[in-house]
Amino acid sequence: MRRRLLVALLLLGVAGAAAASQIGLERLQAGRGAGWRLMYLPNGRYLKIASLGFAPVVADLIYLWSIQYYGSYDPSVRYDIVEHVYVNVIGELDPRYTDAYTLAALILTTEAGAPERALKVLDVGMERNPDNWLMPYEAGFIAFNSLHDYGRAAGYYARCAAIPGAHPVARRFMAEMYNKKGDKSTSFEKWREIYETAEDDFVRDVAFSHLHDLRIELDLEALRQAVSAYGERHGSHPPGLEAVVREGLLSALPADPEGNPYLYDPRTGEVRAQSRFRLWRR
Repeated sequence: MRRRLLVALLLLGVAGAAAASQIGLERLQAGRGAGWRLMYLPNGRYLKIASLGFAPVVADLIYLWSIQYYGSYDPSVRYDIVEHVYVNVIGELDPRYTDAYTLAALILTTEAGAPERALKVLDVGMERNPDNWLMPYEAGFIAFNSLHDYGRAAGYYARCAAIPGAHPVARRFMAEMYNKKGDKSTSFEKWREIYETAEDDFVRDVAFSHLHDLRIELDLEALRQAVSAYGERHGSHPPGLEAVVREGLLSALPADPEGNPYLYDPRTGEVRAQSRFRLWRR
């Protein structure tokens, strides 16, 4: 009887501990919200095998499921879930599911404030979809708008513009990114290509405006460098701009896009343009 009583007490204790554990687990799960289960989805490579040839359908279902439960994701792991579900699960199930990459990038940029993570997601999407121009376009905007990394943005826009069917505005963004980066010569060449291949008057006028202003900036930069070099040689400003040509610092004096000579003040060594910038950025 004692042995039976001891066994019964032990069983009751185990049952009580199990019940308490179950209650604690349910409370933990309730605190996490319904969406936490998505974190435990296996990689899409394995789900593709289990999908029996219906991987795109399964990807659709998980995509809809993830959106339904997005608001219940625990904030501490929300963005890890976003990357896991949209890149490792849906992206592996259906690599052509471009909405998954762009949505993940949007969430990581605007809500998480993590543009670098967003670009990594888009880089994966671009690797899996080299013929899709939308993702490098989105990546260029993130690099430009969120990171102010104009060289990186120019690279993404260049990649976008090289894809057949890409929106023509990508070339214009690429040209302007070189300008913002400080590479005005490359920017000028890119805008000239756009101007020479433009198929409508609007694009041609936009390109001409950029070429007009960049021509002035490049001329002023060259003239100021020549004036500075003259001063280093002679210890004074040149008496006139013709002096820098005589010194061989410039092959000839440029005129601005309207054909006006650039103005020079020998007292200060300052050079300026007579014509105004068309884009009102100065």
